[in-house]
Amino acid sequence: MATSNRPLPGFNSAIRIIAQREIKDTLSDWRILLPIFILTFILPQLIVTALVASAPWIGRESAAQLVPFAMLLVGFIPASFSLITALEAFVGERERNSLEALLAMPISDADLYSGKLLSSLLPPLLSSYLAMAIFGITMAITQPALYFGVMNLPRLLIVLLLIGAKSVVMVAGAVIISSHTSSIRAANLLASFVLIPMSVMLQLEALLIIGERWDTMSWTALALVTVAVILARTGMQAFNREEILSREHEQFNFQALRRTFLTFFREYRPAGTPLEAYARLPFSPARFYRAELPALLRELHLPIAVALLASLAGLLVGFGLSASGYGHRLLSEPLRQAIGSAPDPGFELALRVFLQNSRVVLLSSLLSTLVFGVFAFLVPAVAFAQIGYVSHWLVSHGGSPWTFLAAYVLPHGIVELPVAMLGAAMGLRIGAALVSHPPGFSVGQNLLWALANFLKLFLLLLLPLLGVSALIEGLLTPLVIRALY
Repeated sequence: MATSNRPLPGFNSAIRIIAQREIKDTLSDWRILLPIFILTFILPQLIVTALVASAPWIGRESAAQLVPFAMLLVGFIPASFSLITALEAFVGERERNSLEALLAMPISDADLYSGKLLSSLLPPLLSSYLAMAIFGITMAITQPALYFGVMNLPRLLIVLLLIGAKSVVMVAGAVIISSHTSSIRAANLLASFVLIPMSVMLQLEALLIIGERWDTMSWTALALVTVAVILARTGMQAFNREEILSREHEQFNFQALRRTFLTFFREYRPAGTPLEAYARLPFSPARFYRAELPALLRELHLPIAVALLASLAGLLVGFGLSASGYGHRLLSEPLRQAIGSAPDPGFELALRVFLQNSRVVLLSSLLSTLVFGVFAFLVPAVAFAQIGYVSHWLVSHGGSPWTFLAAYVLPHGIVELPVAMLGAAMGLRIGAALVSHPPGFSVGQNLLWALANFLKLFLLLLLPLLGVSALIEGLLTPLVIRALY
């Protein structure tokens, strides 16, 4: 193992060697070749037959709308087959007793991981694109009016990009799972966390295709490409061959996770500080407010800047949506009825507002672990988009945006909006914990550090401030609205 990080000479030669070895093994196994052949050459013909046969029953227009989704389905099914080979990338080597020989090769960790990623990606991705080509050529020859009535070059490129991005997401996620599990059984169980979101995404894309929302489809494709890049980068950063070998007899240790989490919760230290450097101090709210909170806010300077950027972007998007007239038919009448009205003030209203805001901050931050901070980013973005939309709508309809801001936003927003941005910043930090970890921390320790400090910040700062803003919104804001309107 002393030579594990000494690279072989030649650019990408090590990656090519690993990829060729894995692809050769894959293509020499008839149990893998047979499903690939069926999904590549037979499945497209079956779907074409089903689509043409259904046209008299559902109408040619409805059948034409299904053509892009059918092509997406033809590409997705072979791409999902990539999970089988990707899940065995490392854990399969362990069960075949060839893992130590593989990890002892004189190549870098990055080359080893890239070779495995490439070898797991290429066969199913090429199979997907070949199946889509067969489907498209067959439809264009046998049903040209049905095919060319809905498919053009931009739409075809979007579908191809979606399948490519999904393949990378599934393979990168599966390779990460394979390098962090000790048995194929455990890897197969965890694979559902990759396959289920992609299946849900496929259903959402079906709705967008039926609704002719190709603009949203293009943004979906770009979002998937971003996630694919993040997952590939995360896997490469988290890959460590020594940890894989030490995981051979590793078992889930809840007590060790609990001790690590409580260590991070009781005492603040910058991310990356080894556990041995913690003084094991007892939890102290006074120490948190006096010393730890300023230090934590300094460490969160980049996520706070991103949250401010999200707020500004949301404000501009709200202005743009209102200026473009998007949603006016749905929102104009409700806005006309709502502006100037106020609910009855009271503690019941304050309690509802407090529970709603607390739930949004808590869930958006915790769910950010699954989507790399996207939900946390959306909280201030959506809030300021609403403010921008209504303000521009009032200007275009002869109203006063300043009166609206002074009545509906300023009384409680002076507390609530900064709290939302701070909660979003902590949620972004949680999402980033899986993407990049500081030296001295594993990915798991980095995530535990982010969750522990979020919980402490939520309980000691965000929750009390949300209570203050809810009291203002429930007791004072309705009176201000009635006074100004």
